[in-house]
Amino acid sequence: MQQHTTSSTSTKVACYISLFAGVSSAVYAFVARNPETGLVFAIAAIIMGGLSDIKARKSIDDMQVATAGIFMAVVALAVTLWQMYS
Repeated sequence: MQQHTTSSTSTKVACYISLFAGVSSAVYAFVARNPETGLVFAIAAIIMGGLSDIKARKSIDDMQVATAGIFMAVVALAVTLWQMYS
């Protein structure tokens, strides 16, 4: 029998902030002219997403939101690295 766990409001907020940071860093990576700043934003979003993913480890739904933020931050990292080295 599975036990349903609910997460706190602060965990949900941290996960959605992680998603917002990942999406905004990806948008910045595509739009910005300065790839070094995009690199810093992407790394910060990855760290923020990892911390919120650890905090949300008891709730699958919150982990999915935080992992989506990490995925978008990795996309931003790839785009900024592509811009830097091409």
